[in-house]
Amino acid sequence: MSVELPLIGEVPVPDFLANLLGMEASAQGQGEQGQGGQGQSRPTAVVFQTAEPQAVGESFRFLGRVAPIERVEIRARISGYVEDVGFQGGESVSEGDLLFRIQSAQYDAQLASARASLASAEAARLETERQLTRNEELRDSGTVSQAGLDDATAAAEAARAQVDQAQAMVQQAELDLSYTTIEAPIDGKISAPLITRGNFVSPSSEVMANVVQVDPIWGVFSLGENRLLEWTQLGIGGVSSAPIEGAATAAQSTQSGSSEYRLSLQLPDGSTYQPAGEFSFVGNEVDPQTGTVELRVRFANPDGLLLPNQNVSLLVSEIDPPVLPVVPQAAVQLSRDGRAVWVVRDDDTVTRMPVEVTQAPEPGQVAITRGLDGGERVIVRGALQLEEGQTVDPRMAGGQGGTPGSGGSGSQGSGGSQDSGSGEQESGGDSADSGDNSTDDDSGESDAQ
Repeated sequence: MSVELPLIGEVPVPDFLANLLGMEASAQGQGEQGQGGQGQSRPTAVVFQTAEPQAVGESFRFLGRVAPIERVEIRARISGYVEDVGFQGGESVSEGDLLFRIQSAQYDAQLASARASLASAEAARLETERQLTRNEELRDSGTVSQAGLDDATAAAEAARAQVDQAQAMVQQAELDLSYTTIEAPIDGKISAPLITRGNFVSPSSEVMANVVQVDPIWGVFSLGENRLLEWTQLGIGGVSSAPIEGAATAAQSTQSGSSEYRLSLQLPDGSTYQPAGEFSFVGNEVDPQTGTVELRVRFANPDGLLLPNQNVSLLVSEIDPPVLPVVPQAAVQLSRDGRAVWVVRDDDTVTRMPVEVTQAPEPGQVAITRGLDGGERVIVRGALQLEEGQTVDPRMAGGQGGTPGSGGSGSQGSGGSQDSGSGEQESGGDSADSGDNSTDDDSGESDAQ
């Protein structure tokens, strides 16, 4: 196949480009007219794709990590030798479970000594109170001087103070004795014991173990300050009550907006974690070094699948997104009049439909917000030189045949070789299509990239 150009002469044209522009069919028709005088030109072959309705909504993705809501380091509060370790490590523990036991003999002795001191102080207090009572009686008869009475009163008060001090020593001794038994302060998963039986520990010793809460658990993410403004406008992660007078309506709308989004967690293997999460809070200040604010999402974790410091992704998507027709971006042409697509009618004629578009979930696609209802056959290849009402030979993208119509009769023309050539156009004509997308036609239209 060749074409005659002024001042240049005859120039060969590749088969796939000839098929794309309909030159082969035109040339064939001219040849048939020259031979029989009654030949007809073959309709232009185009490739279409059905505008399938899909759920299209706002979605966000953030990288982050898993963090425990509560984390406790187990340390000794007294000095002594570890007598028993009540866990192996890695298992779940409940609040109050025995973790460590420290030898308690010396603390039993200290408690007994403190109780004896308290008993002695009680006895001394009783004696001084009796002395005070006698001196008060003798003072009335003039036998005891006022100075003697004052001394007896002071001695009684001092004895009472000694009792209070002895009681405090007993309480301290009881506390020290209770510290010989170390119990789990929270429900969670415990690490391996970092101090084993027979080792000496004290308040200044290293951590003996740590317990982290795993159910529920946090997902911690960094939110850019520009995205934070967008989230505020969408009403994601708002406060539960209005902090100032007159803001109650705004707070209610924020809560209703937040409930319209699903917070899903994507695990390192690509699977989606269930159930979905709930907003815990958005930080109250932006990090001046990174320009981000901390976002925390609360997830139920009954099976312990999520572990602290695990790398995860947060997917924020609308619960009930709108359903719109989706077409390839290459099918949309941009001109002075706006965006439009070519649609194949049921009778295989084409019409140009003005459309409005928005972003689609998949790259390389756009969602039609106005102009299409869904189910239309949208031309994705071969739309460069089409005219309104022109009959075409539609071919479904992917090598499948189109819906038969009046224009489909052209496939019965000159045999299977041309059909095969059209198939090559669909599979190998990407370079030509990309050229169409960047070239303005007579009406000033070009494909929107």
